[in-house]
Amino acid sequence: MTTGKRTRRSPDERRSEIVEAARKVFLERGYADVGLTEIAAAGDVSRGLVYRYFPAGRPDLYMAVAEGILGELQERLRYAASAPFSPAKRMEHLLAALFAFFQDQPAAFRFLFRDVWAARDESIEAAAIAARAPMAAEIASLVAMAGPRSADEVTATSVGILGFALANIELVLNQNADPETAWRVTCSFATAHLTKGPGNGSGSSPGNGAGAGSASGPSAADSADSPSS
Repeated sequence: MTTGKRTRRSPDERRSEIVEAARKVFLERGYADVGLTEIAAAGDVSRGLVYRYFPAGRPDLYMAVAEGILGELQERLRYAASAPFSPAKRMEHLLAALFAFFQDQPAAFRFLFRDVWAARDESIEAAAIAARAPMAAEIASLVAMAGPRSADEVTATSVGILGFALANIELVLNQNADPETAWRVTCSFATAHLTKGPGNGSGSSPGNGAGAGSASGPSAADSADSPSS
């Protein structure tokens, strides 16, 4: 049997590999059911090396994995909301991207918003709550764009829209709601709160089914992240 030399990697590369291994096993099996032994084995490293990069062990790895997932999501949300349309239409695009992201990666939703509470790990509860902040910030930028209001109003409105959206995404992932219907209702709720007056939800659709584009909703050309059926 021939054994090759282990390639020497930089600290940043080694850390990234450990995070990627942790992400793989966390999303496959759930945070509560995975220990450092499994993560070390998945990354082909020792437990000692994992602790070297992540002294607190699993909590540090949870935060590193969550940061990576949220970075990917925030990039999609910003792209979806950057189209040169009205704040209401941009909100529809952003929500389409949010729905699509978690429909494509349901395990990521579970990891970010459910696993931590199931594990009853107080050391990462604050991180789990903070995971909503990047999403709320993207929504807040559109709320602020829609018209003058106080900072407290922007915060309360954006957090409310996000909570409503995540609740409907969970219904979709649990197969308790049709994706397009859930997206439409969420858009109506969100766009109604972009103004201080009566709701102005357009009720437009991301397309034929929940994933294709139409003239009234986000198309494949408008946003690659429209909700899929």
